[in-house]
Amino acid sequence: MKAIVFDNIGLPTEVLELREVSKPVPGPGEVLVKMLNAPINQGDFLFIQSLYPEPKKPSLPAQVAGNYGTGIIMERGSGTSLAEGTLVSVNYYSTWAEYAAIPEEWVIALPSGFPLEKAAQMMPLITAWDLVEGSNAKVGEWVAVTAANSANALMVMQLAARKGIRVIALVRKLPSLDLHQFGAEVVIDLSLDRDSVPSRIREVTTGKGISAIIDAVGGPLLADLMRSAGFRAKLIIYGGLSEQRFELHNNDVYLNGLSIESYIYRHFFTPPAPEENATLREIIDIAGDPAFIAPVSGRYRMDEYKMAVKNSFSSTPGSSSGKGLFVF
Repeated sequence: MKAIVFDNIGLPTEVLELREVSKPVPGPGEVLVKMLNAPINQGDFLFIQSLYPEPKKPSLPAQVAGNYGTGIIMERGSGTSLAEGTLVSVNYYSTWAEYAAIPEEWVIALPSGFPLEKAAQMMPLITAWDLVEGSNAKVGEWVAVTAANSANALMVMQLAARKGIRVIALVRKLPSLDLHQFGAEVVIDLSLDRDSVPSRIREVTTGKGISAIIDAVGGPLLADLMRSAGFRAKLIIYGGLSEQRFELHNNDVYLNGLSIESYIYRHFFTPPAPEENATLREIIDIAGDPAFIAPVSGRYRMDEYKMAVKNSFSSTPGSSSGKGLFVF
């Protein structure tokens, strides 16, 4: 079978190769998944560069790339329960291949008619859900979302709008997408309005400030947003697109009761747990709604992997955007 592999740690633009490798055989507790598609995101590139902590490290040589995807169960190892033919979302390794042997606990069963491109984006879908829930924002309150044209942010805004949370979207340049259709009530183009962000937020929120910041950028923009936050606001950091640091005085944080936390994808180190099933079903139901948009910027065959990686790779650690999709 064909797979995109790497023998050495390095930049994905330099170390990846398309090869013929042996088709895996599912062992005990594993299912053989015929991959239908797989997203291309910065998390995949961090894995290729071995920037994640243990145990999420490549096994060299001939490590198959890719950490997420969608496929159909073709074979079952002993001790598994999902039926052959089940559509699944994969949260594991080695997904940039025609087939992958995956521990059953690391797959999420999906309805048979679930849209495949949305199925490939279960990781950003779950991330977006967690970010909105974790913000603690209530109906009618304002949330600032940075890098608002990224895959995660577009989903965050839609989920927030469904809950009646008002969204201020911040972008480094105005995208071709109309962010209002994704739930943004106010869009700030930083290429035009960078210096007026605090005053603009005061105007929009009628002086109350924002109740939460969902940030994937950092840098001076984040400092401005934190100073524009209301009392007991919450900041969630889930990326670091800016190479610059942000600077604050302690008073900016503690006198405003501001809480700061980081977000790491909930299935990064541990597989989905049974007690998550109800939440996962709710996320799947929302995403399955045709009105919910999960855009993909590019679709690539495996033999187009060099172009796919070139178009998607960012060398900035902590970048959060997913940009393309392998279609097998």
